[in-house]
Amino acid sequence: MLHSNPLGLRQHTRTQLDFIGALAFLLASHLYFFTSASEPAPNVVQLPQCDVSPSAPELDPDTRVEDQLQFNDFWNIGDDFGSLDDDFGAAGESLEEKYEGAGACYSKNGLTFLDVFNADEYAEYRKDNLLYPFASKEEWEVAGYLLRSSLSMAAIDEFLKLRMIQNLQLSFSNARELRSCAEMLPSGPSWKCQTIPSIHPTKLPICLFWRDPIECLESLFSNPLFHDKLDFIPRRVYKMAARLLRVYSEWLTGNSAWDMQSQYPRGATILGTVLSSNKTNITTMTGARIAHPLLLGLANICMCTRTKLSSKAFMLTALLPIPKYLHPNQWMHGMLEDRLVHECLLVVLKPLMIAAEVGIMMSDLVGNVQHCFTPLAVYIVDTPEAAMLACVRGKTSPFTMASYLQFGDHFRHPAHTCVITLAQLASITVDPNDLEAYFEACAEHRLNGVHAPFWEGFPHADPSIFLTPEPLHHWHKEFYDHDLQWCLKVVGAQELDFRFSILQPITGYRHFAGGISKLKQVTGRVHCDIQRYIVGLISGVAPRCFVIAIHALMDVRYLAQCPAPDDDLLSCIDQSLLTFHENKNIIMTLGARMGVKKPIDNWFIPKLELLQSIMSSTRKVGALIQWSADATEHAHICRHLDRKEKLRHFAIATTLKSHDLDCSPVDVAEENEGEEDNIDYDEQEPSDPRTALLKEMNHTRITTNYFSKAKRFATLSRRELAYPPRTFIGGTIAIHLNYDPSRGGVKVEDISVDYNIPDLHIALSDFLQRDARGRGVVHEVASRRRPLIDCAPILPFDRVQVWHSVRLQQTSFHDSSIILPAQTIHASPSGPGWPKGR
Repeated sequence: MLHSNPLGLRQHTRTQLDFIGALAFLLASHLYFFTSASEPAPNVVQLPQCDVSPSAPELDPDTRVEDQLQFNDFWNIGDDFGSLDDDFGAAGESLEEKYEGAGACYSKNGLTFLDVFNADEYAEYRKDNLLYPFASKEEWEVAGYLLRSSLSMAAIDEFLKLRMIQNLQLSFSNARELRSCAEMLPSGPSWKCQTIPSIHPTKLPICLFWRDPIECLESLFSNPLFHDKLDFIPRRVYKMAARLLRVYSEWLTGNSAWDMQSQYPRGATILGTVLSSNKTNITTMTGARIAHPLLLGLANICMCTRTKLSSKAFMLTALLPIPKYLHPNQWMHGMLEDRLVHECLLVVLKPLMIAAEVGIMMSDLVGNVQHCFTPLAVYIVDTPEAAMLACVRGKTSPFTMASYLQFGDHFRHPAHTCVITLAQLASITVDPNDLEAYFEACAEHRLNGVHAPFWEGFPHADPSIFLTPEPLHHWHKEFYDHDLQWCLKVVGAQELDFRFSILQPITGYRHFAGGISKLKQVTGRVHCDIQRYIVGLISGVAPRCFVIAIHALMDVRYLAQCPAPDDDLLSCIDQSLLTFHENKNIIMTLGARMGVKKPIDNWFIPKLELLQSIMSSTRKVGALIQWSADATEHAHICRHLDRKEKLRHFAIATTLKSHDLDCSPVDVAEENEGEEDNIDYDEQEPSDPRTALLKEMNHTRITTNYFSKAKRFATLSRRELAYPPRTFIGGTIAIHLNYDPSRGGVKVEDISVDYNIPDLHIALSDFLQRDARGRGVVHEVASRRRPLIDCAPILPFDRVQVWHSVRLQQTSFHDSSIILPAQTIHASPSGPGWPKGR
């Protein structure tokens, strides 16, 4: 999933300071790593949080960028870490209030995943040959590779004609035979084609391609890859025993799931349906082909799994038609297209609506039968589609009663609920088939002309709930379209490009050597990369109030991405929004809000108004970061319909059967009883063999855990260590060095000259003698260090080893249980290509 992380650079600052504090450990093992204290700090931007101390220094717009960055690097270190530890401690004491009687199992005799696989028409042949229609495992590997590849049929034919491949004696000799074999694999939900009648003429017949959404949900519900990632019980999570501070993470922790569960019979299981659609341009210059895919997901799958692209947690359920209407009035084409989308959604989602009302019996992977209801949890769309689904026209909020005249208000307007919309539609007496008259009658309520919303017959469906602020479009694209343009106008494109270009490159972060004013094909990742630097780069040249306004919106975006926000954090978001509105007039005063030819003197920005709904939506449907369009827009790229889906399920089933792993529940409680004292929680393997096997199949990049490595090294004696350890823990940072140093056996005096560190001797002496004044001591940047201990700086050695790079690892800022990928920090002297060092 795509995250902007301005405070991630603040973590870089913590990283550098913790690294300095951890040098004592390195020195104790005669391992040394040095950076120049006399050079300016790297391009690190520190953004104060909303809850900083009142005495904390504020951004000084009159300070140079370089000085500002260096000053922030060393500000309020102890308080910052103290608050971080407090947050982590509170998270460990969280309490849960679970909904009693939810998610009951009515039988254990349902169909398992392998039962469905064995019910295939070719199952009889697989008793002797598990991989039928393929002759052997090797042939299946070749076939699977070719079918998953992007090779054309002609290219596959050429490949199969190679003499080496022909010597394998495969059962298929060309691409056509290969794809015929693929069609014999057990299929998933089947595709249907339905013609949609229309009283308004179109250029071509309207054809809707779709699959039964209940079958798609059952496929996700019984998928072995999700068997330990599903939850069915709504719950309220708190941080304190007094249950005053609520935490919102998964969909089931929000108020919406709890309220839905209360309206169903006892023992019911709610399967939250997640929909996503996006009109996508397939070709630009060869026919202007456009597709409108509809994806379906399951909100009960934990967010960390559902949001990963590799999990394939969203299934293509329909291809919505995009006809060309022949109505003489061009203004009516848009209204007819909106009506058609609602009509098609009504056809596709009808089975879900029935199941949401009366329920349906479903069995999971292991055959547990549950009485399931399928309410609509969330619909992930961009701004135009959100307005279309909410049945409102442009320049109208799909979430609230605000129109474009109120988009700049500093408060949230009342919710635009389904009851209000249906009442407005009922008050219109004009015939819906009289398009012009009906559209004109809708103008009073700012409706888009859709007279039959698809959600009207969907139990518990309300656009003000299932439509949420969407991070990719409503936060990151809003920044690029508005905030960044204001900065370019106030600072100047040439000056801002220059500031971006002179930043030192940091491994893992994009470096804009040519600036950012003339970027082409800007993606969401680029939006996030720019956000990491923007506040620090405009400081010192932009007016103070302007910096505060931009900084406040950056706080909103970062804090709103928390995977487990609590009530306090949501209050901080609202306070940051209020801070922006208190200082936004400076943007108008400076003429930063520009149109094509002249300044704009209004705040008619839809995405700005949508930010007001972050708090209310989070409390209803959980953390908003899980409803980003990152994963779903990538899943919209559908080239092979269900062929890859067949291959994936066939590989899972054959792997389970080949390892003699059935889908019955595994009870490991008795086996592990009494062994808790000997468990190493950092290193223990999954007790369920299916879990370990399926993790191997689900190819994901594994993050190296340097924390566990350092803890393991700490338990070993010197005799058990083959070489001095290169992995340490300093505070909240894990530090890892390569086995071989970049330079070895170098005199301290030579290092001082080569790396321009005149105070190196004193610094080493301070560390060795255990600076009595602790971490709170602040050294001035770009000045010589003075001895902190009143004694001669004597070292017990005269040569050291030097590393030019080090890998630093942290835990997530929002969740300390999440280990982040390690980052490489460089500290090289000046040389070819790096005249100022790196």
